[in-house]
Amino acid sequence: MKKQGLALSAFISTLGSVITKALGIISTIYISNSIGPEGVGLYQLTMTVYMMAYTIASAGMSTSVSKMIAEEIGHNNGRGIKKIMHIFFCISIVASICIAFGVFTFGDVIGNKVINDGRTVLGLRVLALSIPFMTVSSCIKGYFYAVKKMIKPVSSDVMEQVVKVTLVIVFLKTFGAQDLIYACAAIGCAMTLGEVFSFTYMVMLYLTDPDRRAMHSSKEEVSQHIFINIMRLLLPITLTAYISSIITLLQNILIPIGFRKSGLTAMESMSMYGMIQGMVFPILFFPVALLTACSTVLTPEIARAQARGIRGRVESLSGRSIHLIMVLAMIVVSIFLNFGRELGMLIYHNRQVGQLLQLLVIVTPFMYIEIVIDGILKGLGEQNSCLIYRIIESALSIIFIYFLIPVKGVEGFIILNIGISILTSFLKVRRLVHVTDIKVQVIKWFVHPALAATAAGMTAKILILYLLPNSEKLGIQIVLGITITLTIYYIALTLLENVTKDDLAVLDIRSK
Repeated sequence: MKKQGLALSAFISTLGSVITKALGIISTIYISNSIGPEGVGLYQLTMTVYMMAYTIASAGMSTSVSKMIAEEIGHNNGRGIKKIMHIFFCISIVASICIAFGVFTFGDVIGNKVINDGRTVLGLRVLALSIPFMTVSSCIKGYFYAVKKMIKPVSSDVMEQVVKVTLVIVFLKTFGAQDLIYACAAIGCAMTLGEVFSFTYMVMLYLTDPDRRAMHSSKEEVSQHIFINIMRLLLPITLTAYISSIITLLQNILIPIGFRKSGLTAMESMSMYGMIQGMVFPILFFPVALLTACSTVLTPEIARAQARGIRGRVESLSGRSIHLIMVLAMIVVSIFLNFGRELGMLIYHNRQVGQLLQLLVIVTPFMYIEIVIDGILKGLGEQNSCLIYRIIESALSIIFIYFLIPVKGVEGFIILNIGISILTSFLKVRRLVHVTDIKVQVIKWFVHPALAATAAGMTAKILILYLLPNSEKLGIQIVLGITITLTIYYIALTLLENVTKDDLAVLDIRSK
């Protein structure tokens, strides 16, 4: 079986994720400039319900497929891989068709009674049609993640995003963006057609995959307990995803209500919600593309190492991944703190977006580390722990949204996000330390990157103010500022010997 090394897999996954996120941001910018903050808020509410429905249909599929296939590869069991895929296909097809039918049939009830805005109904029904295609595709992608053929799902994601962005632009220009009902439906239609394209492409890749066909001749025995094992793995992940999606829906419904209670009008509340969820977060969490890719690769790799009893590999991957993630997180914080307002004006022509970027960037280090450790814990079979932490996070989020935002408004929303992210990341780090022999290196992982990033960002800001004191060319300011920041950061980390060849060597293949 021809496989890609972990380093190559991580690179391919990261590159694809960055490209996909970049295309997503282009789409977001075009949508926000076409339909405004209120339209973005309405679109985000529609997407929240849609993603909840998709999560119910496909929760845990990709991660579970990836982990179980990786374990079967570790045991050289080709027939087991084939059986696992058949079971997951059956589950995904039945579940997704039922959920899609429910959303389409009861779209008016969901839009009018749950979201409390009837303008979302048409968009919801259009989006519901894509759920079966997305769900089956996620299973196939999980298979390719496990067999280390990252280029296939990554290429699918990139091409799917290209189709979506192109169709969003075409449909909004064709049908217009003045009527928000039809604008949201046009965006939903673009999303659905993009998913159909991705599904067709992934099915073709899977059916023609030579390794899949080689499994038919495998003589290894298939465990009689595969279905039970799948359920044991899938149910905690599924329950976690269900809770997450329900809480996300409740949060996104309660947040605009809280803004209204804090003194904003209905239109201002929807605009503020759209600004934060649809304009600030896509920019702020663009670097998450790197982490999502890393987490996707880590889960099957750690599961494979654990199945073979290579404990040192698990600790090495975990520790150095956390270190590299914090190196990324600290420079992201520095860049957004120093150039957030300029980015807001350049991208959205909105100073308030820039101010929100500067305020909310504090949450990113905790969010980043939580994403990566979540992937590590799932690779170690700690789905139940992730579920417990998600329940704690969810309960606290709803309580604080309900009581804090009506009193503090946007300030309360920021406090809530920072507090919850700190708590969740702490719990997951604590659990990782408990189940592994990993040693936390505070100075190397946290202190050095934080000091280097602070010095780099402040120096770059001062130099930009000195070199371009009255320049109105924001693009030049931002590009030059970020370039100087990254250069100084790299030099500082090199002088501190913070990131060495040994830190990156963990990505080489060992004990394949």
